[in-house]
Amino acid sequence: MDNFGESKCEAIAEEVLQNNFQGPIDREPALDLEFDDNESAFNFYNEYAKKRIGFSVRKEYVNINKKLCYVTSQKLTCFKEGFRGDDKRKYQAKNPRKETRTGCQAHIVVTRQFVGKYHITKVELEHNHPLVLPTMIHMLPSHRNLNDIQTHEIDLAEDAGLFSKGTFDFMSLQAGGRANLGCTKLDRKNYLQTKRQKAMGQGEAAEFNDMITNIFWANSKMIIDYEIFGDVLSFDTTYQTNKEHRPLASFVGFNNHRKMIVFGGALMYDETSESFQ
Repeated sequence: MDNFGESKCEAIAEEVLQNNFQGPIDREPALDLEFDDNESAFNFYNEYAKKRIGFSVRKEYVNINKKLCYVTSQKLTCFKEGFRGDDKRKYQAKNPRKETRTGCQAHIVVTRQFVGKYHITKVELEHNHPLVLPTMIHMLPSHRNLNDIQTHEIDLAEDAGLFSKGTFDFMSLQAGGRANLGCTKLDRKNYLQTKRQKAMGQGEAAEFNDMITNIFWANSKMIIDYEIFGDVLSFDTTYQTNKEHRPLASFVGFNNHRKMIVFGGALMYDETSESFQ
């Protein structure tokens, strides 16, 4: 199969399902429960997890017919399935994250039948951990999603120079509370970061081959001042008054007259650990 066909199949496997299941959640997942397509199966299980139980859903695997490019089977699990410690990347990380999974066995396996329908062929309903309260369920990954209206509102707010907290509070008010919003501040931040990265690849920064993301500067006087008065240094990133709301970091101290002096500054692309380093 050519590269185009393989890429198409991979895109299907990695697709983020954003359509809400519209059917009634009046029954538990059970063997031979039928769906028109694999997306409907995912959305059913995700809505069951949200409205009936209180957990988040992950895809453990998705099998694809590479010749005809359709999903043959998929396993949907509780977000606490397995253990993060099983990941080899744990031993490569400098600061590994705390283990949050519990080896939960709750899952369903959905398999495509000859007639094109999808049936649940394996199911386990029991969880080995406390479930999430309804007031917090909207914070879980599979239940968070920025819809088209919300991304449009975020774009308008950014163009108008509104800060993130005001935008998020306004969106929450429109939705009738944060629990009904379906996204978090982090989702908004990630959306804007992805949007800016695409803009850098397509806009003025393209001529720099996407290499410039953070800018640091210090002139000769600043360097001399740092050598003399650099025993105490303050690093501050609270300034975000530029149009793009990018963090402006300042390195400041005091001279022998107790007056503030600047040792250097940086216009940062974001506030990730990589940018700080």
